[in-house]
Amino acid sequence: MSLKNSLVIYGGSFNPPHNGHIIIAQLVREMFRFADFHVVTSSTPPHKKVDVSFKERFFLTKKAFEKVEGITVSDIEHRLGGVSYAINTIEYYEKKYSHIFFLVGEDALYSIEKWYRYEDILKKAHMLVYPRFKDELVYKKVERVLESLSNSIYILKLPLIQISSTVVRERAIKGLSLYGFVPQHIISYVEEIYGNR
Repeated sequence: MSLKNSLVIYGGSFNPPHNGHIIIAQLVREMFRFADFHVVTSSTPPHKKVDVSFKERFFLTKKAFEKVEGITVSDIEHRLGGVSYAINTIEYYEKKYSHIFFLVGEDALYSIEKWYRYEDILKKAHMLVYPRFKDELVYKKVERVLESLSNSIYILKLPLIQISSTVVRERAIKGLSLYGFVPQHIISYVEEIYGNR
């Protein structure tokens, strides 16, 4: 498949963004170097409660990725308004791009059948799955539940990255060092936003 006029969407709440996000984005971008790459900060995530404002998370995400070449941080889900459903983002971008790749973590597959209009997502985009645990049972479940639609899902063979936003938040609350967990130039911002909660 030609990657001309293609887009990789890497969406998430980025609550907060961390070095794992950046490593994943860089590794996947290197695989899809001829595609545009948009990091999309979720405004109102449908499956999780986020107690940090979009404005703060978007600011941190832009700062975190500002030194990463070839990546655009987008606020499209905020501009679209309402709940940040993946299908709405995909349908917005499909007006401009011929091929859309939607990057998610392996844990997203646990509840893929509960995603809003998940069948349309898999018909309109190729889902790229970044491994977190390499749980074979998850992949078998996906094949069973989605049947032929599972052909739109690609499991990436890339190194496991075990940094999580949950760990970063917990360390910030406890006043522990964030060095190595988030980009050094945003440590003070993350400490200020998350350390007072």
